[in-house]
Amino acid sequence: MWLMISSCMLFFVTIGMVVTIIIKRYRVHVDYIILRLRNRWKGVMYSEESKTFQFDAFISYSEDDYQLVSTTMYEELTNLGFQISFPEKDFIPGVWKAEQLVECIDDSRKVVFVVTENFLDSGWNSYAVQMAVTHAFHNRRKRSIIVIIKDNIPIERMPKDLRYIWWCIFSIRWPEFDQVRVMNNFWENVADALRKQ
Repeated sequence: MWLMISSCMLFFVTIGMVVTIIIKRYRVHVDYIILRLRNRWKGVMYSEESKTFQFDAFISYSEDDYQLVSTTMYEELTNLGFQISFPEKDFIPGVWKAEQLVECIDDSRKVVFVVTENFLDSGWNSYAVQMAVTHAFHNRRKRSIIVIIKDNIPIERMPKDLRYIWWCIFSIRWPEFDQVRVMNNFWENVADALRKQ
């Protein structure tokens, strides 16, 4: 009798551990499926063929790079005529951050990751990368991800989810020198990447 009870307990503990490991490893995918199901229950249906986007780009970055994104990038890209979304501007306090992330990504033609040393140190940005990659591939929008690399970071240090799909990403390096002509070329490259389908 004890042998049977201990065997059942061992079985259930093993199953519980396996399920926990799977959920932890594929947390973003589980969150994404939950978000999609919640939206479907609310009556939100996705049709990418007829999709008109509210924003040209959603920018994901480290909170430590807020000044760079909120002033420099936002001003330059809006001056070029682009509608830009980023968390501090468009996220609503009190709403699940992951849900808002998916909504902003879905409402944007492109997702721009500003990869800096701070970005690599932040755990949330890894989550944002996984969510954006999952969303892009689920909706057949593989060419929708742009990576702006700052701080001279080599590709080998990029988040693994980006490295796995590097073949379909637009990557642009932020210039080391802040000269007017160099920066104008940089912004034109970013604008070209945002305009491409």
